[in-house]
Amino acid sequence: MNLENVLRKISVSKIMDFKSIAEANKILEIRVGSHLFGTNTLDSDLDLSGIFMPCEEMVYGFQNCEEVDLSIVSKDDTGRNTAEAVDQKYYEFRKFVRLAMQNNPNILHHLFVDEKNIVQSNDIGRRLLAKAEIFPTKGAHHRFVKYADSQRHKMQIKPENYAALEEGLEILRGMNNYVVMIELKDKKPFSCVGKERNIRLGDLTFSPRIPVRKAKCMIEDRLSKATNRVQLFTKYGFDVKFASNLIQLLMEGIELMNTGRIVMPLAYRQDILSIKNGKYPIEHIMTWADSLVEEARSAYETSKLPAEPRSKEIEAFVMFEVRNFLAIERCCVKT
Repeated sequence: MNLENVLRKISVSKIMDFKSIAEANKILEIRVGSHLFGTNTLDSDLDLSGIFMPCEEMVYGFQNCEEVDLSIVSKDDTGRNTAEAVDQKYYEFRKFVRLAMQNNPNILHHLFVDEKNIVQSNDIGRRLLAKAEIFPTKGAHHRFVKYADSQRHKMQIKPENYAALEEGLEILRGMNNYVVMIELKDKKPFSCVGKERNIRLGDLTFSPRIPVRKAKCMIEDRLSKATNRVQLFTKYGFDVKFASNLIQLLMEGIELMNTGRIVMPLAYRQDILSIKNGKYPIEHIMTWADSLVEEARSAYETSKLPAEPRSKEIEAFVMFEVRNFLAIERCCVKT
């Protein structure tokens, strides 16, 4: 029996309850999203995020779990989350630290949480937060600008794309599931694009050889995520949520480059709320964003943040905390 089969038999014979492990080994849980930023309203969803320590099997054995999703899904007829919906994700401690070293914006937000939004924390969690300023580097500038660019693109997706997706889906529902998409190259609203003869519908592109069955699933998934966004397109002509994310990310990146941290709740939260409420036309948002990109570049050039992560210091911190945690857990099991 080769090693691959041995590992497969081990993983099948010992399926661990990672959700229970994440709950039991939790070191930090916080409110994230609009509650953390100070941009929440009465209708805002509750988003929770946490960090948990690994068990011995995950450190020394063959078990692996980097993230655990404990979310409660509850949506209304328009695809919007209801009041019962909770977005709740936990990161394994070492995975969280790796993402923080990469200056992932969503992860860096955790490190600068204010006291009000800490739901639960133990000594390890507090020590991690106390180390917040050893993670940011000048490279964070590129991550924040890249994330902002993606929001700029998403805010401009046109409503007619969604109309095309709905029309195309109705056509596909009347077809044999095993017909391939190239058969639709001349049928509106589908079109054939590029040398690869890919099939375009709305803002989705399909390989010419994939079956109708798979294309339907992709379109249904796209529409389920976009339904509540269409209302914003219709009202404002662009997606104000993505627009607010665009400006927020650029402002956060500038603050981080200038000060080495991001203060929560955000000092510019009223600006973000004004964008969400449709106060500014898209032309204003674009000009504002272009100005912030220039400011971000200047902040990057003059930033006193280190060019590289403080890897040795971070590694020593992680090793100490994991070893200490496992030693304590081992003593508890023996007694």
